[in-house]
Amino acid sequence: MEAKRFFGLALVILAILIAAGLGFVGRDQQTRAFTIDFQQGRTLADESDVVIARIATLMSRQPRYAALVVGHSGTRGDSSANLELSRERAEIVGRQLSDEGIDGDRIEIHAVGGGEPLTRRDDEDERSYQQRLARVEIELAYR
Repeated sequence: MEAKRFFGLALVILAILIAAGLGFVGRDQQTRAFTIDFQQGRTLADESDVVIARIATLMSRQPRYAALVVGHSGTRGDSSANLELSRERAEIVGRQLSDEGIDGDRIEIHAVGGGEPLTRRDDEDERSYQQRLARVEIELAYR
């Protein structure tokens, strides 16, 4: 009888430890999203270098993280030119991640141009809306 209690208690403790361990692993494997802003064209906003360095640090600490780098652009003008601009923006960010020591195999570049615009805010004029579209989104996912 005493052995059964000990065995039962051992199983409960083991289950708690496993659950705690799985919870820890789950937090490390969560998907993370970041936005890199551009001033205009192909010029990164001032704070973007800091964000890219932070992403590179996260990726260095989690070797199984991969980055999906999605370039966006405004909706005005020629759609093929906007698509090319968004691709160039994504490639700029991808190169900076590589320069920070991240293997290119862990970086996927995707361009959407103005094809996936943000929802316009009620209080936003056209100029500020177009500026907000000048961005690259990065999603880190565990693979």
